[in-house]
Amino acid sequence: MSSGEWHRNAACATSDPETFFPLSYCHEDQVRPARRICGRCPVRTACLVDVMATENPARRWGIYGGTTPAERAALRRAGLTVTPAPTAPSVGGDAA
Repeated sequence: MSSGEWHRNAACATSDPETFFPLSYCHEDQVRPARRICGRCPVRTACLVDVMATENPARRWGIYGGTTPAERAALRRAGLTVTPAPTAPSVGGDAA
């Protein structure tokens, strides 16, 4: 799945976008609704990989991959990187 293709399968695709941009990231009750959606998302890792690769550190905002801007900054400071899990080769299909 290429960067961007994951958007089609994102659990947030049908959610209110404002859910992912709370007024305060410090209050878990404002962050929890987005975390719940991210928690059941089949492409959560791809989302986090994408935001970690493309986000401007000076302009972090929003909940992505279930993480707040402060959590992503801490991941970056710790030198941690997020990589997508390898995909299994497809099985079956017609041989050419």
